[in-house]
Amino acid sequence: MDSIKKSNLYTKTGDNGTSSLYNGTRVKKDSIYFECLGDIDELNSNLGLVKAFWRDEMDLSVIKLYNAPGAGALFYKHEKCVDSGKYYEWFSLSKYIHEIQCNLMNISTQIATPFKVNFNEWISKVGINTSVISDIEKNIDRLDSVLPPLKNFVVPSGNKLISQIHVCRSITRRCERRYVSIRTIEESNEVLNDQLNIPMKYLNRLSDYLFVLSRFVAMTLEIEEDIYSRNLNKK
Repeated sequence: MDSIKKSNLYTKTGDNGTSSLYNGTRVKKDSIYFECLGDIDELNSNLGLVKAFWRDEMDLSVIKLYNAPGAGALFYKHEKCVDSGKYYEWFSLSKYIHEIQCNLMNISTQIATPFKVNFNEWISKVGINTSVISDIEKNIDRLDSVLPPLKNFVVPSGNKLISQIHVCRSITRRCERRYVSIRTIEESNEVLNDQLNIPMKYLNRLSDYLFVLSRFVAMTLEIEEDIYSRNLNKK
């Protein structure tokens, strides 16, 4: 046993309740930075469950792919699959969630690297492109366009996949609230405003995306949504 090389996973430098940000600054582990990073990490882990539950629903033991109704999925992916009647987004759900997870890790990198001196160097290392916002807005618009009109509040429910998406939606809201606190700390630095606003906008859109995604999955799997009723228990 003495010949086993010590793992680099534990350094013991955090045993006093502090940890380092990426710029070398040591901060207490209960600081707003680590609270927000922890919440985003929790969200990312729960998004992993979304992918796992989706695979269960897809039954990957039987290969099921999007079969476009025309000459190639690239030009016809807004149409339903000819075999199952499901939309392209159902078959690509895991890919979309993976992209979101990577975006969240990029946001975490920016949070963990507070700006110090060289703005251009900081942007080159941790900058986030505004395209992440326009991309998720396009996905929201697309899913919403195929859903039945929403006339009542939806009660989180359905199967494991739908319920897990709602869990992620609610955690996203918490991440957004945490990030607002970080944004308040940094708001005196006007040169950073545009870049610092991107994660806040993205988290706001992400909660909307996850809501429409929960409804899209319910529609795809033909699971009736539970609707909120104020008078449910009144006689």
